[in-house]
Amino acid sequence: MNPKKMLLLAIPMMAIGSLTGCGQSYDVKLVIYNWADYIYTGEDEEGNLTDKSTITRFQEYYQEKYDKVLKVQYRTFSTPEIMYGQIKAGRIKPDLICPSDYMIQKMANEGMLEKFSYNESTATYGDSLKNFQDYGSPFIKERFSEVKLNDSNSFLTYSVPYFWGTMGFTYDPDYFTEDEIGTWEALWSKESKFQKQLSLKDSMRDSYVTAIFHVYKDEIAQLDEESETYNQQLTEIFNRCDDNTLSLVEAALKEASRTTVNAFEVDEGKNEIVKGTYHANLAWSGDAIYAMDSAEEGDKRLNYALPKEGSNVWFDGWCMPKGAQVDVAEEFVNFISNPEIAALNMNAVGYTSPIVGTEMWDLVNDWYAADEEETDTYSVDLSFYFGEDAIIDIPTSEKGRQFDAQYPTEEVLKKCCMMNDFGSQQEKVQDMWLRVKA
Repeated sequence: MNPKKMLLLAIPMMAIGSLTGCGQSYDVKLVIYNWADYIYTGEDEEGNLTDKSTITRFQEYYQEKYDKVLKVQYRTFSTPEIMYGQIKAGRIKPDLICPSDYMIQKMANEGMLEKFSYNESTATYGDSLKNFQDYGSPFIKERFSEVKLNDSNSFLTYSVPYFWGTMGFTYDPDYFTEDEIGTWEALWSKESKFQKQLSLKDSMRDSYVTAIFHVYKDEIAQLDEESETYNQQLTEIFNRCDDNTLSLVEAALKEASRTTVNAFEVDEGKNEIVKGTYHANLAWSGDAIYAMDSAEEGDKRLNYALPKEGSNVWFDGWCMPKGAQVDVAEEFVNFISNPEIAALNMNAVGYTSPIVGTEMWDLVNDWYAADEEETDTYSVDLSFYFGEDAIIDIPTSEKGRQFDAQYPTEEVLKKCCMMNDFGSQQEKVQDMWLRVKA
């Protein structure tokens, strides 16, 4: 997973709209360690500051509320593994971090995280996180609360969701049809048109997923999709990493790398698919949206397909490492869970916010809803996500594009699974991945 516009190396500390200049005193300091390019900076496409960033807005909000000057020290990382290593080694002591679901699981199980004001018995956040309690999507809260960690607490005790998305293929519809690329089996196709026309992620976890769906395709096909436990059964297969599974996955990935795979890429895929270097790119949904938007600037059309067998649904959430300033950290998380602020961040980042509310629904409609005069449309019911009557009409010409990448239907999400930490198999998985790339 993951997800973001990732850089190859960790980026040093940077200030985003700091309220306190060099040498200016402050009363409170908050250290945030986040993904690169993962918050509203108030900058235009040329990097010129044209608006107050999320950080500046929070600093001003905090000063007005408490009559204290707050300084935010904002640093970024490129992968959860780098973030984990920096904290484990004591090189940085942040109050807030934003890891992916599997890393949240790992850090919580290792006792590295503080708890949020969350009541497991009532599945509710306290007053300090009232915005997320009031505006957090019921679907997101339910998904996050379902996964129990080693101490029987759920993800929501240790994290507050920030962004989420899926993983599928960005593709050129002039080259591949949706039926051809809407399956993981495309990676193992023997047809000549598939040869060296796809890319995989240079990411052990994400490329691993593709092979899991391939090597267990027959078992997955036998699952009853109408069963109440369908997602649980699929998730069990999805997260297998025993020795036999590792052997099967390794063989499958080696086969794909010899035939259909043109490249293992980290972040350049969203640009290479626009250039036509290959015609299908394994992509996180936010990067797929970025690629589709970029292609349109050059009068080219790209689509996004979630494979019919199922896929990954990933979450990034705010967490507080041990020793964090809980009060001020929760204040920040509550602030950015305000729908108005969440809409700014989602507009800037491109991934889907877990926050709902009027401001968010208006933004989604501004982006995607068909004009009144358009008659060729399809309706999507997002009531399961927004928690109220939320039906939107989308132009049929846009089916399989930005909207569907950002807001999959409830039926599609039923076939998407959350990643677990590899646990004691981590080293074996890493060794397997090195052999695949070699």
